[in-house]
Amino acid sequence: MERRQFILGTTTGLIAGTGAAHTATDDAADVRAAVEKVYHLYYQVRDKAQYRALLTDDYLLLEHGEIITLDADIAMMPAPGPALRRTDKFDFRSTQVAGDTAHAVYFLSTDVIDAKGARHFDFLESSVMRRSGPGAPWRMALCHSTRLAKPPA
Repeated sequence: MERRQFILGTTTGLIAGTGAAHTATDDAADVRAAVEKVYHLYYQVRDKAQYRALLTDDYLLLEHGEIITLDADIAMMPAPGPALRRTDKFDFRSTQVAGDTAHAVYFLSTDVIDAKGARHFDFLESSVMRRSGPGAPWRMALCHSTRLAKPPA
């Protein structure tokens, strides 16, 4: 009888897993981190291949009243080098996850130093993120950016 209990207990442990379960809170945090990573790779690292890996094949950017495709967005990436310094601060207001799709709503506060001098910008943005299954990385499918005349309250 003890052997059966041992086998049943071991099998149950293997099926249930020994690590902590990934929660909805973890998924929301992963979505926020993925959004921040997209900006980091685009404006800091400026590596087109790494940036592309964070986007879905049907990615769209809605900005300045335009619909910008994946290829057009990548073509606009600033060249590597010190000519541009940018600091981004995110204030996430909502992150919702439903299975392998998520959306995030956030204010983005940006400081830029380039050939035009030092400037500050504020945006209200939303992003739709997707992944190919639990544990897969979140990839950006859509980003909608609205520049704000006044900083968020």
